[in-house]
Amino acid sequence: MIDEATAKSKYWVEEPPIHAHPDAVALIRHYRPEYKDANSMVDLLKDIRLKAWKIKYYPCVGLWHFFKFGMMQLPIYPEIIQRLKDGQRILDMGCFMGMDGRKLIMDGAPSSGVTNMDLEDRWFPLSYDLFKDQDEFKGEFFGGCDINDEELFGEGSIHRHRYDMIYIGYFIHLFPPNRQQKIMNNLVQMLRPVAGSMIFGNTAGTAKENGYKMKADFAPPVRNEKGEMERPDFVFHSTKTVVDLMADSVMENEDEEWEFLAQKTSFDTDTSPTKAFALHFKDAEIVEVDFCMKRK
Repeated sequence: MIDEATAKSKYWVEEPPIHAHPDAVALIRHYRPEYKDANSMVDLLKDIRLKAWKIKYYPCVGLWHFFKFGMMQLPIYPEIIQRLKDGQRILDMGCFMGMDGRKLIMDGAPSSGVTNMDLEDRWFPLSYDLFKDQDEFKGEFFGGCDINDEELFGEGSIHRHRYDMIYIGYFIHLFPPNRQQKIMNNLVQMLRPVAGSMIFGNTAGTAKENGYKMKADFAPPVRNEKGEMERPDFVFHSTKTVVDLMADSVMENEDEEWEFLAQKTSFDTDTSPTKAFALHFKDAEIVEVDFCMKRK
């Protein structure tokens, strides 16, 4: 795993982007009205972020990318809200501190329809430290959930065929490309097998048509086919490659029809990434890729 000093040199911005993300500020003030404006909550945000960083040196933590609501920017966001109001259920897989779920609730969705899930459950107490909503949040948190573990999605699991919608914000790029198709199929097993059920999300992507691959320095080494230890591959998807990934994940379900959509948007650079960050990713032509796969 990358050491903290190296991670900070690439993936650390000191000040929270409070003026670039008024929606995040409004969300925190919705739950914490004692904070009268953005500037008053800076110390709180720095404290919570530092505690999260000590758990995992993730770029999205050090660069404050979790401060951006990837779900809200999607054109289908109003549909998501309405479907939750109609009694459907959403799973935020890789939820971190559950900020997107709380944004859904603030925007009118009932909290009882929101399930948050992550491999790392140490994020969850931090979320309650930030939002102080233990008494009013009626949704669910499931920690220690490994999407590679069949017990999570297989026969007999409470999560199998349970969710109408699954959101994977900045999630799929955490996995080596040779495992992503299986992971997407595992997620499909958690969807209700009905028309309209969908998996959607965002990922760090590339403008290069066929994607871009590099080594992931923030992930622990793995053993390759030769038995040698090496850093796993990290892939930036293009709109083309992410559609191919989604289609391949359900290609054995011949009796089902799916719709696959993807679009690229500009990558969030308002956190002014460090020079080391820019140098590290200089060849990637980074964009953000939003995507959705929906049963017809």
